[in-house]
Amino acid sequence: MKSISALFQILTCLLQAFSCSTSPGEPSVECTPLDQLTALPAKQIVLLADKEINESSGLVLSQNNESCFWTHNDSGDSPRLFLVHRDGRTIARFRVTGVKAIDWEDIATATIGDSQKIIVGDIGNAQARKFVSLHIVSEPRFAFDDAKPTVPIESSAMVETSINVYFKGGASNYEGIAVDRTAGLILIVEKALLGGRVFTVPLPTLSDLSKEKTEVVATEIGQTSIPFACASDISHDDKSLVVTTYTQGYLYSRQTSVDGSFEKWSETLKREPMVFKLPKLRQPEAVCFSKDNQSIFLTSEQLPTPIVEVKLPTTK
Repeated sequence: MKSISALFQILTCLLQAFSCSTSPGEPSVECTPLDQLTALPAKQIVLLADKEINESSGLVLSQNNESCFWTHNDSGDSPRLFLVHRDGRTIARFRVTGVKAIDWEDIATATIGDSQKIIVGDIGNAQARKFVSLHIVSEPRFAFDDAKPTVPIESSAMVETSINVYFKGGASNYEGIAVDRTAGLILIVEKALLGGRVFTVPLPTLSDLSKEKTEVVATEIGQTSIPFACASDISHDDKSLVVTTYTQGYLYSRQTSVDGSFEKWSETLKREPMVFKLPKLRQPEAVCFSKDNQSIFLTSEQLPTPIVEVKLPTTK
């Protein structure tokens, strides 16, 4: 796993010299050399204390636990999530029962009905699989105070439903999911050498949660020229999509019509994103927006595991 990821990082750097070469009609990305890209203000806010978080591959703000994030490990771990505080302590280790962790690559949250849900994307390295899975579980709320516990809370809950996602032509490798709350969609971002496709599936409804499993066919909505996309997230106001690689970030901004409605992501993806340099991290494979949408947070695989905040430029 680590040797393959290291090779990806090398290839990504080599591809930067060629990323301008796109076919007519395909989106292009800014082709500035890495050392000339804008480096946005960034700071490490904490190192996670829990040594069991050794391959952080997904990150999202908790909706029910103030000042906390949810994260999980890459393939090889059991099906569990970690609730971590901004001060670095692990509040809880939360096991999701009734599912396997084949290759968990990303995590998101959504409100379904009146309940906060966690969506876990078991979506990585799916070339040998018929489908990938999105596992839905209710987000727990934990009581904690400023006193740092010596032992994290051990908790578990049964998965509510799993969405098995099929793709025309077969499954590939995906490492990013993101929720469009306005449209009720889950975006799935492909990780590929010369840029990946972007797909959508419907966000499950309350009636879907009563089913053990559902099956859907993903809809392709666009193509990027981002090599080896490792993570993605949509801002809480649904205006922006961030996609990250091992070295760069790509920020897509949606346009609005005169009535205030958003354009479709298929239109947004046709335009060039803002490209910026990521702070130097060992292997960044997780990203999420801050609550005010003015920053993104990153983590990195391999110990020690930092959480880094990157300030985004102010947009009108």
